[in-house]
Amino acid sequence: MTQPVIDYYLSPVSPWTYLGAERFRKLAASHDAKVNVFIMDLALVFPETGGLPLPKRSPQRQVSKCNRNL
Repeated sequence: MTQPVIDYYLSPVSPWTYLGAERFRKLAASHDAKVNVFIMDLALVFPETGGLPLPKRSPQRQVSKCNRNL
């Protein structure tokens, strides 16, 4: 059986990169997967995909799903 490979795209400015890091590492390790890390610059991605950085989104979209009930 060949070793699984994960192409992992991340942005150092995204909190999701850090919130999911431990879980991702454990998942990759549990499958003995090789991880190829690709760092993305969201300032280049957003204009190409129609996305907006958090400060430019509507106030309703600036609220994290995790904090809605606080």
